[in-house]
Amino acid sequence: MQQAANHSHVIIQAEGVCEIPESTVIGAGCVLHVGREGRLQIGECNRFAPNVSLHIAHGWMVTGKDVSFGAGCQISEPWGGIAIGDDCQISSGVLIGGQPRGPVHPEHEDSLQPLDHQQIRIEDGAWIGMGAIIHPGVTIGAHAIVGSGSVVTRSIPPNTVAWGSPCRVRRMRHGSGLFGPTTDGTVRLHIGCGSRYIPGFFHLDAQPYPHVDLVTDVARLDEIPDATADLIYASHVLEHFGRWEFRATLAEWRRVLKPGGRLRLSVPDFAVCAKLYYERGLADGLNGLIGLVCGGQRDEYDFHRMIFDEPFLTHELQGLGFRHIHRWNWRETEHADVDDYSQAHLPHLDKETGTLVSLNLEATR
Repeated sequence: MQQAANHSHVIIQAEGVCEIPESTVIGAGCVLHVGREGRLQIGECNRFAPNVSLHIAHGWMVTGKDVSFGAGCQISEPWGGIAIGDDCQISSGVLIGGQPRGPVHPEHEDSLQPLDHQQIRIEDGAWIGMGAIIHPGVTIGAHAIVGSGSVVTRSIPPNTVAWGSPCRVRRMRHGSGLFGPTTDGTVRLHIGCGSRYIPGFFHLDAQPYPHVDLVTDVARLDEIPDATADLIYASHVLEHFGRWEFRATLAEWRRVLKPGGRLRLSVPDFAVCAKLYYERGLADGLNGLIGLVCGGQRDEYDFHRMIFDEPFLTHELQGLGFRHIHRWNWRETEHADVDDYSQAHLPHLDKETGTLVSLNLEATR
């Protein structure tokens, strides 16, 4: 469809698909441009305040009903698409950009860099504050609130309040939350859970196992507000972060713990590994010390990049403000029946007469 309109100081130029219901209110100074390869489908009862600018030479934008765009909003080139749900509020001055450049090739000029087409989703009831910037590839969850001036580079979960540059979840909205009810009201996070499921825990991992509640980079828990968790359990996760990364990871985990909350760690015990190597070398082959020190190396996440013993890890935890640091016994936990690496022994699976090769420490925020 091709149409052009210029009435009441509104400019609509459409060469591609452009569907605007009669119930739409468009303020003075708005410019809506849809190119031949663009598509714009506006839902019922949308409102465009004055001076909204929308340019879709390529890509598409679809909105639900009762969506409002504040004065001076700019939406530019949504190559990967923009989907906006019902009852959303996009405040004045919000910038939604849909055309990022891909990895830089030094031999090419900037204008010749490849485009990375990623969709933007703004779900039902979301509220985007004044002057926020929404980058491609993110989802703003249903009924989430994004604060004014925020720069959103990662997805924001439903029912959360987030702000900042970069934007990060600060608290839940109206008492709702990411975490379902528990029998005792506590929030327990199983970070880097992998294939292990522990009943009563909220599971986080970089890989989308069926039981994972939140697929995320476990070193950056932007989706979780400060002082949320009563317990964080991370079994043989910390060693996957390098010598210049693990402190920041521990600090991030401390951030999401409540005051008095507990961090329960297990890592390969390098002191025990060294002792066993001195006694018998690499007699257990790939199933023994090599795996403990180097990782299983089954996928990109399964490489070890750091070593720990009890004095060193205790010192690092103390330096980050943790206290009451002590060893914990896997047999006395609520996940004792889950066979994970906190129970690792050599010889393999010999939990009665073998040597525990996991360093299990617990610390309190």
